[in-house]
Amino acid sequence: MNKMNEAEASLYFDQCLEQCRAKLELAGPKIQARSAVKLPIDRDELNAAIMGSGIVGFLEGMSRRNKRIVKNTYAYADIASKLLFPGKAEKVARYECFKKLLFATGWTEYHSAFTQYKSSTAKLTMDNVALDIVYSVAGGVAGSAGGALKVVAEKTIEALKKQPDAVKLFERHAVESSGANFGVSVCKQDEDAEVTMAVGTVRYDLSVNNTKVIFVEWNSSDVEMYQGKALFTIHEEDLRKEAECIKYLDDLREAVFMEFSPV
Repeated sequence: MNKMNEAEASLYFDQCLEQCRAKLELAGPKIQARSAVKLPIDRDELNAAIMGSGIVGFLEGMSRRNKRIVKNTYAYADIASKLLFPGKAEKVARYECFKKLLFATGWTEYHSAFTQYKSSTAKLTMDNVALDIVYSVAGGVAGSAGGALKVVAEKTIEALKKQPDAVKLFERHAVESSGANFGVSVCKQDEDAEVTMAVGTVRYDLSVNNTKVIFVEWNSSDVEMYQGKALFTIHEEDLRKEAECIKYLDDLREAVFMEFSPV
């Protein structure tokens, strides 16, 4: 559970936003160059999307409005936490920043943990690692919804394999000098329009240069991995700081978002 109150969270958000704007100005030409890539327009119509270094799948029945809330708040928290805590040694601080920014935008955190990930197999792929983590989080969702979220996660990753442009966009944001950092999320909306989001994050470090992230096989002994597990909820009535998130993301939108559809 987040220990900040709303006033503290609002101040934290504002301070992070100011720092991010300054950093973005310095990095602007590099980030803007990515926006030249022509990708499908993001209209909140499909049931899966890339949002920075995050992959999200939506359970059938989610409104376009709630999809937009998820994507804008997640993408802002993801990009801001990376800009503010980019170093390999800052992975815990980055994860905490990501969660605090989600809280500042109105999400309620019900469970979270950041720990080292131990593989049970000698060979692994990061898509299977991410699914393993998301399955664990989704298992905490009551009733049949937990199982449905697991199915959505699997279909989302399977569909991504067939979307090379989406994979390229995702890897631009996920790859880092020492490895990669990314998230996989699945969301549902209940009859009262409250959204539940199960988030699995993966941080891995390598001793060699890395250009591919998710559909590549590694020896588990060669990769140092960490996992983040978190469960959040939000209702539109509790949404905060949306306008600030949108304004910050507007110039980056084509370089951050891309929709696709699980089949």
